[in-house]
Amino acid sequence: MRANRTNARILLVLAVIATVLVGVALLRASREGQAPTKPPDLVLITVDTLRADRIGAQGYAAARTPTVDGLAERGVLFSQATTPFPRTTPALASLHTGLWPHHHGSREVRQPVVQGKRLAQLLNERGYVSIGVTANSTAGSAVGLHQGFSHFVDRYDLFMATAEEVTGQALALVEQVEPGQQVFLWVHYNDPHWGYDPPASWSPLPATNACSRLRKRSLPNGLVFGNHQGLAAEALEDCSQLYDAEIAYTDSQIGWLLEGLGEAGRLDGAFVVFAADHGENLGEAGLFYEHGPSVHDASLRVPLIITGPGVAEARVDDGVARLEDVMPTLLALLDVPTADWPPMDGLDLSARLRGDPDAPLETDGPVALAESGSALFPRQFDRLVSGRKGGRYCFHGARYSLCRGYRGKMAFFDHIADPRLHRGIEEAPPDIAEPLAALSRTWAVEGARERTARTPTFKLVEYPLAEGGYRRALYDLRADPAESRDVSADHPEVVRRLARHLEEWTKELPGFEAPDRSEEDLEDLRALGYIGD
Repeated sequence: MRANRTNARILLVLAVIATVLVGVALLRASREGQAPTKPPDLVLITVDTLRADRIGAQGYAAARTPTVDGLAERGVLFSQATTPFPRTTPALASLHTGLWPHHHGSREVRQPVVQGKRLAQLLNERGYVSIGVTANSTAGSAVGLHQGFSHFVDRYDLFMATAEEVTGQALALVEQVEPGQQVFLWVHYNDPHWGYDPPASWSPLPATNACSRLRKRSLPNGLVFGNHQGLAAEALEDCSQLYDAEIAYTDSQIGWLLEGLGEAGRLDGAFVVFAADHGENLGEAGLFYEHGPSVHDASLRVPLIITGPGVAEARVDDGVARLEDVMPTLLALLDVPTADWPPMDGLDLSARLRGDPDAPLETDGPVALAESGSALFPRQFDRLVSGRKGGRYCFHGARYSLCRGYRGKMAFFDHIADPRLHRGIEEAPPDIAEPLAALSRTWAVEGARERTARTPTFKLVEYPLAEGGYRRALYDLRADPAESRDVSADHPEVVRRLARHLEEWTKELPGFEAPDRSEEDLEDLRALGYIGD
């Protein structure tokens, strides 16, 4: 009896083995007889200067963003996504390389990217046709973001291309690609950038609104952004509505882009990523219609949505997510072997995209680390140092400033009585001159920057001090999203943990050395409103 059972088991095992071998042979024959499956297309859409809290999917009641909200319904929205740097070039370079700004080399707007392998380069090696279209010179070939693309178009002039022009250009280029060829398309829109001038058909306000009057004043941008005489705050309601209108207009053009790609069969099984490079301060931290010199969440938080095969639908992920995480996440989604991945600082979030219940949200793990840019306008008096190398720059006290003029001469100014800095003080008393002279020795021009370590709940910010070093403040983002109350004393353990992350990061963060800028650089920066004083 036992012998019969043993023989039966042997026969069963042999039968199973035979079945497996036949199945393997059939699968191999099937694969050999079929053309390989075409990798999915990838569409990356980025919008300049778009706050995370101004789209409907993030709970903004006044939003007119049906296209972006529809993407959130079809994919995963990272509600706490952040940029590593609140200006265009460094932020988008981090998205395209997976590196922090001090690793890819761009730590200010229009400073070229010098390190890191681009996403487009990796995809080209895998047979993709990569197409890039940008409406912003600080996000284009002038800074090296075109590298790796098969076709790249800088669609900008002194007034920048509209969203409609960018969409039309992108669809025309995609139409030229053979139907069986996989595509990586990156489109960057610029419309929500200051000065908030949407097409008339999208504007909810008459042409003579308070925001347009503010734009047309002969007031230097630095005074506008710093709310000189309360003028920026007076125009806030109108400017906010126009900012929303720019976003609504851009959303409509993204809708046209997706419609055109769908008609071309480019969205079947494709991954679509939607993000912004940074947000915009609308009065937060005393900064109006500007981004860069502050790490307040108004500029730091960005929308981030990913859709595609295997990605969970209508899911909100409240964990740590950063622009530098986009590249490794996409490489994982596209099944690029990890052995082929370049060095990156970002993390692969693909398990969270698939709705894996065991995927960590990282709320108590890695943190979002970021550095602010420089205050590039000399008349930004609430900053210790403002202005730019090669132009006018200033060191500021509560009332007085020490400024370098365009001819290189240093002079003292009473910026309260003389906010345009027209009348220098020939002999400043020691109690004015000595502290400002010391400040000029402590901080290099463009070097006094804020930095932060952030989780979805807490945010530790380091602010530069006049005497050197930094003061720290901890904010409870859920109880105080305005970042107005320092709660360090209430959460010493949180301060220690975030400070440890920040200290480890800043150990390798070199002191910022302001770049030399060509006339072309300066012209583009003036056109975008980054310089002009």
